[in-house]
Amino acid sequence: MRLITTPESPFGARVLIAARAKQLELECVRPPAGGVKSAEYLALNPIGKIPLLITETGEAIPESESILNYLEARFLMPSLLPNLPEQRARVDVAIRVVDLYIMAPVIRLFPHLNPATRDERTVENELTRWKQGLASLAHFMKTPLPKADAAVSLADCVLPPSLHLSARIARMLGVEEDLLEPHEPLLEYYARMQDHSLVGPVLDDLTAAQTIYDAKAARKSH
Repeated sequence: MRLITTPESPFGARVLIAARAKQLELECVRPPAGGVKSAEYLALNPIGKIPLLITETGEAIPESESILNYLEARFLMPSLLPNLPEQRARVDVAIRVVDLYIMAPVIRLFPHLNPATRDERTVENELTRWKQGLASLAHFMKTPLPKADAAVSLADCVLPPSLHLSARIARMLGVEEDLLEPHEPLLEYYARMQDHSLVGPVLDDLTAAQTIYDAKAARKSH
């Protein structure tokens, strides 16, 4: 199977964590030279985003959540989901909260990363939503999330790269406060995931790739 992504993509990182947990070999390739909006890539994925999984039979599966669900359904063991329905629901809730109430405002802030074109009112409004999302996630993680048979759960594939992106975008916006600081469950969880034998290296690779990406972007702007 091929995973079309970039080394700095936190959404591709979700899939890489799952693949490592299930001991799957994925060939990671970059989008075509023209990028995700090129005709070549849009012919595979008209959504125009990464990651995109290409199966051995040529089936193209977009969206990290759909890819994770596919890998879990096809490669049953070790499972990324806990055994009991209530426990699975807790994992699903954590993922939904992250994507709908944390990642959504973070992504909407991408056009405002440049101080020259930043709308401070929009930043303030989205930052409020972002903080509310973090508070909601912390609420549902007062009790540690259930474990799965694999070394990580689906939530552990999704949450750490998302919190990593959250911290990165906060720095780029000049947010001085640590947004996780008010939420002990999130602080504890993220610290533990950074030291996790599967998750930690993926986060380290993200940081390294993003550093290179930022350096190239800075050179282009001068």
